[in-house]
Amino acid sequence: MIDSASQYRVPVSTFMRPSGPEPASVYWIRRGAIVLVVITVIVALWWLAGSLLGGGSDTAASGDGQPSATSSAVPESSASAVASTTPAGDPIECLDSAIKVEATTDSSTYPVGSTPRLNLTITNIGTITCTRDVGPKANELEITSGGYHVWSSDDCNASGKSKVTTLEAGDKVASSITWDGRLSQKGCPNGQGAAAKPGRYDLVGRNGSVTSDPTPFALTSAN
Repeated sequence: MIDSASQYRVPVSTFMRPSGPEPASVYWIRRGAIVLVVITVIVALWWLAGSLLGGGSDTAASGDGQPSATSSAVPESSASAVASTTPAGDPIECLDSAIKVEATTDSSTYPVGSTPRLNLTITNIGTITCTRDVGPKANELEITSGGYHVWSSDDCNASGKSKVTTLEAGDKVASSITWDGRLSQKGCPNGQGAAAKPGRYDLVGRNGSVTSDPTPFALTSAN
């Protein structure tokens, strides 16, 4: 009986020295190509397995497949931008240094017995919006002559009324009254005083504790 294994056994020498109708170099090239393909497949499988394992590690490090806290944090520059757009609170009260008071008359000379118009202007000369009491309680117009008190808007008509107004930078508030041309004293103890005499006078305005520069004017004798 012939052994079937022996019948199909290929000697090693025949594998190492291929024979056939083609030249031996052709068979070696074919075998080399097969080996190269096998190596390429092995390398590709190894790279794919490494990538899958590496991705799993990153996910596990962040916890339950969720992005890490670091990746979702708001950058410091963005947080600053948000903070800078937060609405500010109510305007603060104007400092005296941010307020300018001006007192003016509608003429530089008046005949005795006339009623000069006196103007008071309050300006926010600061750089920010602020609030200021510009009502009768905070305001006063006073007339003096030679440094002596002649008349004040608060003497006989003092008011306790306030008027708090928001002033943007550069805003002005103006008001005016007329002077009856008579003298007065604080508290108006003698009622309506005597008529002012011809001469030079100064008008000074006040808002709170801020006063204006004096504005000169004159009363002249009636013709």
